[in-house]
Amino acid sequence: MTNDERPRRALLCLGVSAFVVLASGCSTSRLGAARENYYLHNFDRATESLTEIPDDDRNQVLALMERGMIRHTSGDYKGANTDWLEANEQIGKLDYFSVSEGTTSLIINDTTQTYTGAPFERSLLHAFTAKNYFALAQWHEAAVESRLIADGLEALNGFPDDPYSRYVCGLGFELIRDYSGAALEYRKADALAKHLTIDAATGHISPATTNLAIKAKAPKQAAELICLVSLGRAPTPERRPRSNATWGNRPYVEILHNGRTLGRSYTLNTTGRLLAATQKRIAAIKTAKTATRIVLKESIANAVSEQNAFLGEILRLILYAIEVPDSRSWETLPMWLQVARVPCPRDLETYTVVFRNTAGKELKREVITNPITNRDDKFVSFVRAW
Repeated sequence: MTNDERPRRALLCLGVSAFVVLASGCSTSRLGAARENYYLHNFDRATESLTEIPDDDRNQVLALMERGMIRHTSGDYKGANTDWLEANEQIGKLDYFSVSEGTTSLIINDTTQTYTGAPFERSLLHAFTAKNYFALAQWHEAAVESRLIADGLEALNGFPDDPYSRYVCGLGFELIRDYSGAALEYRKADALAKHLTIDAATGHISPATTNLAIKAKAPKQAAELICLVSLGRAPTPERRPRSNATWGNRPYVEILHNGRTLGRSYTLNTTGRLLAATQKRIAAIKTAKTATRIVLKESIANAVSEQNAFLGEILRLILYAIEVPDSRSWETLPMWLQVARVPCPRDLETYTVVFRNTAGKELKREVITNPITNRDDKFVSFVRAW
């Protein structure tokens, strides 16, 4: 290779890599359209935006996460699990580190890597998949997701544990009558949720302080309703949604049946806390990586400048222009991850949810008829609002 060819080859390689970064904008625009339609309750349009997800798309896993949430919220539980199980399968394949991706990321930025989700997003992926199985009364399939949650939360390498995922994990075990497994996960959830008391033997939830409790009279021949509640919109690495201000800091839902209060929900965790703890951990990891990346870029630019000063400066400009942080995240997740576990009649077919902000003001109410499934006099359901 001649001296004149070296700068051209360097710019060509960089141009290809830069194209990869810019090309990701196509999938990003589809994701943006899907998310916008999702929050407008246009679920069909939201799904259409992500109808075709190319196998080589670096946002493939993220698109599957988002499309699964759209289908989950619209009541297509089988379709949602098809997406989420595929996402989990792709994550497993991509966890085998790609040398080519790793090298490109080291020189350019992390957005050149295929997205595989933050650790808390992976555990919530299994938790929401389990919720779909609850809705389909597929208890053993839900317990498989519980096992995947438990296994995934064992080696977090400094990333945050999640009491909500732990609780869903315990519930999955409880519903196949693995009471020792359930007690273990409820105990771990209790240790993580300092503001609550979670009974390891029963999964019952009560506030650590009595001023949060709602007094409820248990109906005769009581069974249990376990309602998994999702409120608000998850923050992203770049911003916090303004719509969350309507909810306040501590929203909750009140559960009613035939006008009688059965109890309320409690926040086990928020995606805001999970994201903040994740970003703190990532910052520590990236400090060394970013420093190495800058040294590599300077070395490349200097090497080209020795042959052609003008091309060297152009190369340096391009290298730093595409040095942007990876701000991708699973944006259709809720902000508040809650559980209401309340007594209910054994013939429960419907119940009413009253959504309240921090001050207790009613924001809206909704009559729930689906999903409601029953196992051992334990009715399992879930609601979503933003």
